[in-house]
Amino acid sequence: MLRIAVIGAGTVGVGAARRAAELGAEVTVVDREGPASGSSGRSAAIYNVQTVDPLHVELRTRARELFFELERTRGLPLRKIGNLRVAWTDADLEVLRGVIDVQRGLGLTEEDSVILDRDGIQRLVPDLVTRDLAGGLFGPRDGVIDGVYLSHTLLHSAIDRGARYVKARVLDHRKRGSEHVLVTEQGEIVADVVVNAAGAWAGKVGAILGIEVPVMPQVHDIVKARLPEARPYTVPMVNLYMPGSDGEALYFRQLDPTTLLAGFHTYEVLEDQPIVDPDDFRQVVEPSYTEAVRAALAERFPVPGIEVVPGWTGLYPLSPDGEFIIGPETGDPTIVTATGLGGVGVTSGSMAGYLAAEWAVLGETTTMTGVERWLPSRFETKGAVA
Repeated sequence: MLRIAVIGAGTVGVGAARRAAELGAEVTVVDREGPASGSSGRSAAIYNVQTVDPLHVELRTRARELFFELERTRGLPLRKIGNLRVAWTDADLEVLRGVIDVQRGLGLTEEDSVILDRDGIQRLVPDLVTRDLAGGLFGPRDGVIDGVYLSHTLLHSAIDRGARYVKARVLDHRKRGSEHVLVTEQGEIVADVVVNAAGAWAGKVGAILGIEVPVMPQVHDIVKARLPEARPYTVPMVNLYMPGSDGEALYFRQLDPTTLLAGFHTYEVLEDQPIVDPDDFRQVVEPSYTEAVRAALAERFPVPGIEVVPGWTGLYPLSPDGEFIIGPETGDPTIVTATGLGGVGVTSGSMAGYLAAEWAVLGETTTMTGVERWLPSRFETKGAVA
């Protein structure tokens, strides 16, 4: 039986563990702190299929199918508050119409996604300033999923399929013939294939494994906006970031009837922000960030009396080109890397883990095709890795 060691118990790692166990492998998951102790537990807790790249649309769709399955079979709580991605221009709106075509090809219906004009957005979110928007793409069945709960659910599902979990730090690594030997605080773990699913820590884990992983952790902040009273409607996830745009843009969503979560989102590495050590990053929201979100909310969601207070910080594990890194390493194909998911780890991580597991067990992906563009080897040809 093929032995797989998965390092990291965030959404990617436990997704990989579940799929590898499903494929008949002997799976060990190792994490130094516990499920979702990194970025997966510090997110804005959103899942959605409303992005523009067809490959990412499919990945999110497959992930959401898994969430719905876990909701039915394991009681995974999903709050289907809806997800709105706005279009700033007519050209943006045409891009979102193209997304609808992709989604329809994947079997999604109007229950999953609809195009809204400006008036439709206004009816959906009456307090939103819409005069400069061209329209938007709304997913009624998208919404909120807790990254900690998701990670625990996937891990227990993997354990039910025969996987085991070890809470320990990986201290060292050596090869013994074709075998990998991971030296941990709880003893040695021997595996035929290692999956590096350590998120923002994937670079450090890669160094232990002898592989350079170009992951670039950046701190991103989340704040809370306290409303003077509950709105007479559910505030969906409102994302003002259009993929492909420069910089970042405001998002917000309902946390409870009198509180919003808010922040700025992007898929890109921000040049004005440092790349940080994931073991030593800023844990406190910067006052300037809180003020910037307050000002953006006042302009876009001008409800009198909103009080904006700090929330928490988390890490976006980004790659140099802003794309995922998923697949076997050229220098050692028995090491599979799965990282670089930025701010969409909860949305996409479980299915990214599925792909990593398929590379590890089958040597190819079967859940999805066309994923070769995420292979780590692209950085060798582009010179991103020395």
